[in-house]
Amino acid sequence: MRKTKLIFLVVSYLIVFGIGGYSYSFISLSESKQTGYLSETDRDKFIAFTKKIDEKFKPEGYEELLQGNENMLTTPDIILGPQQKEIETSIFGRQKNYIYKNKTNGTVILMSISKRLGAQQEQWQNSIYYSNARYNSPDNDLKAYYANVYPSVNAYQYSFEKYGYNVSCILISDSKYDKGANNLADFITQVDKFLQGNI
Repeated sequence: MRKTKLIFLVVSYLIVFGIGGYSYSFISLSESKQTGYLSETDRDKFIAFTKKIDEKFKPEGYEELLQGNENMLTTPDIILGPQQKEIETSIFGRQKNYIYKNKTNGTVILMSISKRLGAQQEQWQNSIYYSNARYNSPDNDLKAYYANVYPSVNAYQYSFEKYGYNVSCILISDSKYDKGANNLADFITQVDKFLQGNI
């Protein structure tokens, strides 16, 4: 009787363990389908939206130079792994990049738009800047880090998520041009207005 109970317990544990493992893999697979890839409908919407950007988004003072050409920086395999080979379902199928140049003030703006996977959120994601006058000066409290080998540029970056899209913009200017943060804020405002009217 004792041996039968022991066998019954071992078999029960094995069955429970097997069911648990199967359930976990099934749930993980479902989640990866929901959050790891863009649905065909969302991909079609993304393509239609980026066509609107190509045709209608004309930020004041800027010309877009890619004109639909690809400009994608390859992601390290450690981040995407096998997704990288699936162009239609990876980041390469849900991101589009633009380069805007302003001949008047000599600024360049890089803009990247990607379709969010999973539930939509509205949030500011990050911002950072580099000012040559602040971070590469022989005359301020950071002078220990000064060297003439660093490029004389200013760079400003904003990133936010709205209406199911992630938008990241970087403005690059000559170090003497100190209005870059204001220009990028104005550009982001134009992007936001365009998003509101075209999603």
